[in-house]
Amino acid sequence: MRSRRSNGVVLASLAMLAGCASDAPRPDTVATSSAPDDTPRLLVPDPDPPPRGASELAPSAEMPAPPRVTAVIDAKSWTWAGRKGVAMTTPNYRVHTTLAPSVLRDRAPAFMEHALMQYTSALGELPEPRGVMTTYIMSNREQWRTITRQVTGPRSDLYLAIPRGGFAVDGTAVYWDIGSHDTLQIAAHEGWHQYTQATFKHALPIWLEEGIAAYMEGFRWHPSLRNTPVFFPWANTERYDHLRRIVAAGELQPLDELLISRPQDLVTEAGDGTLTWYAQVWALTHFLAEGEGGRYADGLTALLRDAAGGTLYQTVASRLDLRASQVLRLTRRGDAVREVYFDEDADAFEAAYRSFVSDIVRVGARDAIVAGRSPVSASSVPGEGSTPR
Repeated sequence: MRSRRSNGVVLASLAMLAGCASDAPRPDTVATSSAPDDTPRLLVPDPDPPPRGASELAPSAEMPAPPRVTAVIDAKSWTWAGRKGVAMTTPNYRVHTTLAPSVLRDRAPAFMEHALMQYTSALGELPEPRGVMTTYIMSNREQWRTITRQVTGPRSDLYLAIPRGGFAVDGTAVYWDIGSHDTLQIAAHEGWHQYTQATFKHALPIWLEEGIAAYMEGFRWHPSLRNTPVFFPWANTERYDHLRRIVAAGELQPLDELLISRPQDLVTEAGDGTLTWYAQVWALTHFLAEGEGGRYADGLTALLRDAAGGTLYQTVASRLDLRASQVLRLTRRGDAVREVYFDEDADAFEAAYRSFVSDIVRVGARDAIVAGRSPVSASSVPGEGSTPR
């Protein structure tokens, strides 16, 4: 059975991939309070059950206390379509919402700031956004449809087809309330797109852009710091369980096909093609981050920094002797980036990736996923029970 939560993330991302709107109009009136308040405002108990398969997380050395983030809330700060809403500001986000006081409204601004800390540190130090990013969280789908038309203009039909959650385009995110946990998980995924759209000068390969967005989905609430998320990239039972089904069925896609595919090309009425693709690029991102004893981690960081700084296309063109007309196409889809940043030997790279996937889906490994820990076994790390390549 399909996961409703995963499907919402997939469909939001399909819209993001299909195109971007420019010069998005803003709603009627925006104002924020002038003096931030030092008193934490994000202190509403969580009525949501933990995500399926999640265990209670106790404070430990593995869960350091994240920095506390406080949003400034002005209850009279935003008027939209004749409705009074609130505009909440943090150092990097301006969140406009029509939500009534609720767990989601109180948690969202700080959640986004903590997610941004994850974006800029989990895979190497990356730059902060160049400006404040705008997010809309509407209380229902009909309001979301109206604001989507304003933000996306003539391309709105594409985005309005999204059945759950929301999307990010041109550095602006637009969501509606589908429940506290589900909305925030989609915000963690789409927030990566929002961040790269607002910050990176060159676009990442589609497979890596989406793989990292899925990598950013896993989070738990800190057990002793109220309303404070802690991000665990492995804590994603839905992606993991789908990956296990693929492997068990012998349907792991060859890398030369995976890297050239786009999720919107895999949508069928009866199949799970997009979920299968997302599970694999999620696993591939983990492989680049820690597979082969961290062999590819520096290349991943270099790739992300080159995309952020605007040298990715030149690097790929120079290394592979590509013409200018080829660079964007071959960088966005295919294995050109893999060859330049990770391994010139495609067969050896794929063999290592498949070995990594086999290791993480082995019997008993799911317990680590549920706990938010890496399932990579010691025997798969060079120097710890296996023969180095």
